Amino acid sequence: MTKEAEEKRRQLQAEGKRAAILRSDSAEAILRKQLDARVAEAQSRIDQKKRTVLAEGEKKAAALTATAQKRMGTAKEFVLSEFERTIDA
Repeated sequence: MTKEAEEKRRQLQAEGKRAAILRSDSAEAILRKQLDARVAEAQSRIDQKKRTVLAEGEKKAAALTATAQKRMGTAKEFVLSEFERTIDA
């Protein structure tokens, strides 16, 4: 009778350990999915912000290029006049 009780106790302990491991693994899988979802969401926000910043940078660069092209004629005239002034002197 004690042998049977001891065997039953071992079986129950083993089943309890298996159940605890399964619950732990299940909880870990759920947490991993939640973490992956949060990381993906954060990465998405970062990517969107990056695209926005790059687009703004491209607009500013285009504006600077346009301004530089507009001033190029004036700069050429100035350099040429300074060169001529130096030669005439």
